[in-house]
Amino acid sequence: MRFQRMFILLTISTLVASARADAQRPAPDSAPARREALEQRVRQRMAAVVQQRLGLNADQMRRLGEVNREMEAQRRLLQEQERDVRVGLRTEVMRGDSANQDRVARFIDQLIDVQRRRIELISREQRALAGFMTPTQRAQYLAIQDQVRRRVEEMRGRPGRGQRRGPPMP
Repeated sequence: MRFQRMFILLTISTLVASARADAQRPAPDSAPARREALEQRVRQRMAAVVQQRLGLNADQMRRLGEVNREMEAQRRLLQEQERDVRVGLRTEVMRGDSANQDRVARFIDQLIDVQRRRIELISREQRALAGFMTPTQRAQYLAIQDQVRRRVEEMRGRPGRGQRRGPPMP
């Protein structure tokens, strides 16, 4: 078990370090194409790690890819919406005494709504995964997703869950 955790963390570190190194190179004429190629390599490496770690067969991997593609667009939309709401909330709160209380209340409601929709998305994803994965595989997959998310946040210089840097921001 310890070896598997170390393997996953090493793989994640390698992927993120590779992405970071590629990002520091001068951009070629086709930066979007380079980014897409990098994202594809990361997806392939992650798929290999997931398949090995969870012991998935080819059909399960195909179905997992379908679920991931379906959920990814929704996940990105929620991330963008949350970022926009947090920026708006932060901007309004930073106005101090002159903050528009109605706007702050609306931003809080929107933030809660985005979080609710994220939980609903996770629930739909888990129902879809339950069609071809065991509960243990699903739990392990959730753990891998969380590890990847935390590692990416660390590499981007953002604090992960349980970590704080500076004063809390909405």
